Amino acid sequence: MTPTSVEKPHHVDDARMRHISDADLAEAFGVATLADLRAQLSLPGRPRPVWDPARWAAANPASGPAVVAEADALLDRQVDFLDRGMGRSRLYGFHYLGWLNPLIQADALTGDPRYAECFERFFGQWYDSRDDVVGDWPGLDVIWYSLGVASRGAVFAKALAVFGDRLSQTRWAQLVKAIVGGARWAYEEHDSFRHGNWQLFSVAELLHVASVFPEAVEAPAWSARARQRLLDHLDRDFYADGGHHERSPGYHTMCLEALHRAAVIGEQHLGWDLAADERFRATHDWLAKLADDVGWIPHLQDSGVVWPAKLLLRGDYFHPGLGYGDLAAGWLTPAEIAEELSWLPPAPPRAPAAHAVVRGSELLATSRYAILRGAGTQTVVNFGPHVGHELESHSHHAALDFVIAADGVPLAWEAGCPPSYDDPGYYDWYQATRGHNTVQPHNAQLSTERAVVVDTFATLPQLDVFAAHHDGYPVRHDRRIVFVRAEPHYWLVTDVLGQNGFVWRIHGLAPWTDHGPGYRTAGLLVVPADPAGVERSDGPARIPDAATRQADYGTIHGLHLTFDGDRSDVLLTPAAGQQAPPTLSRRGRTLVVRVGDYEDHVTATHWKRFDAHTGTLIEDAAWS
Repeated sequence: MTPTSVEKPHHVDDARMRHISDADLAEAFGVATLADLRAQLSLPGRPRPVWDPARWAAANPASGPAVVAEADALLDRQVDFLDRGMGRSRLYGFHYLGWLNPLIQADALTGDPRYAECFERFFGQWYDSRDDVVGDWPGLDVIWYSLGVASRGAVFAKALAVFGDRLSQTRWAQLVKAIVGGARWAYEEHDSFRHGNWQLFSVAELLHVASVFPEAVEAPAWSARARQRLLDHLDRDFYADGGHHERSPGYHTMCLEALHRAAVIGEQHLGWDLAADERFRATHDWLAKLADDVGWIPHLQDSGVVWPAKLLLRGDYFHPGLGYGDLAAGWLTPAEIAEELSWLPPAPPRAPAAHAVVRGSELLATSRYAILRGAGTQTVVNFGPHVGHELESHSHHAALDFVIAADGVPLAWEAGCPPSYDDPGYYDWYQATRGHNTVQPHNAQLSTERAVVVDTFATLPQLDVFAAHHDGYPVRHDRRIVFVRAEPHYWLVTDVLGQNGFVWRIHGLAPWTDHGPGYRTAGLLVVPADPAGVERSDGPARIPDAATRQADYGTIHGLHLTFDGDRSDVLLTPAAGQQAPPTLSRRGRTLVVRVGDYEDHVTATHWKRFDAHTGTLIEDAAWS
């Protein structure tokens, strides 16, 4: 799509936003002079930022060394705020100024005046040069756009609260002007609902500014508009199953963090119980259901690997008794739990919920992911649409693709999201069909209009079945995944296309080697029922590590099987613990899986397990 923004073309030289005079700033707070305003904003007992560095510092003196080291690294740093060499997208992110947060936290911990002085130096350079910043996205101002205004507003509010009294009069006034100007811009920008993370994130910070600076004459209007937009987003920008509109776990967490901020503001300042809204609760369910047993969520669409434990801990703060805290306690240390809770004010009394979130095999029917869960294994299948965005879509060009993990280690993995949207491989690897575990007819590109229809979803004691089709290619594609959770477990993937000739793709964590009738990578065997042409490739992707709770970039290895007909049947099994390589064959319309001491028969509606030596029927299951 053409990269254009739908944000309104503001006159950003408007004195109400960018060039606020000292007299206008005082008037905005209903006082006569800047001296009066500084005195007013220095009074004890004023509202503090929601994520209050002072409260955090008081509770976490042991965090000092790591935070202080980050701050110390900034003390002698030189910055060019006009440097377009940062990259088209990174320039925008740099001007969020989140990289200044360590200075604020280190000051709250130590009171060392060097951190306030360093912040003032950077802020002054930014403020003096911001009119000259030029970006490369057509129609999108680097400074005056939703994410930039909101992100800086949160940083500035914390800075003012922690060391505002130690800033020079000129820089202090400019800091307040930047906050007020940003709030005015966001208020005008978001006069009507728009889908996506930009607006939700922006109006949550607008609500925050209104609550931290209630003396501002415009604060009631800011608060009312922000609250209305937040309700709009809960109603129209989240699916019924709790997933965010863009279907990306990373952007879902960004939006949920904004809702957390708004919920605390509502409780502390507005008498607004956002936490009581069932739609707010469901956003936490979505994370809990998609999380692997070791605590990460796959990098679906434009997302990094997400570690949702801290967000679920906050979910327990708002919704005790749903099991979010138990999940978080299994993934975080006691010290990490204490630190995360220290950012939050004491919770008001809440009645425990009557039921806990259920984590099993499930069809997230509205956000359009299928979860097939077994003992230690999780499969996530994407059957969602291509979702639009204000700038560029965060949806990938793949349908009915899947990822598989066992015991917290990826077995079948995908490209995920790049380290930066400026990455040269963003379009032809990370977003492209070839970086995903799906099929692709020869010379065919997946349309953004794919209209996936789920034909079957069944979860039974022995197995799960997911079947769907779409018309995103010039021909119809049907895919069925039968996940047998009964030991020995496996996945049987059947694809049917409306033409002869296609490529079947899967990616693992190690180079593929020939193994019996199939191919082997780290932890996974792939066995096709039919002969196929074979190609191999590799590419970068984040690889989650449960021990470190990090997902650094490594290499994933692609196996590309070319089939001449219009159908493929492929067996996927764990690579370890088998006496003999498994086999897959056909008997008429029945697929026969020989695995270990068993012979399984699979049809369009039935699964039967026999003793491979005696032919005795052991168990069976049927679905419609």
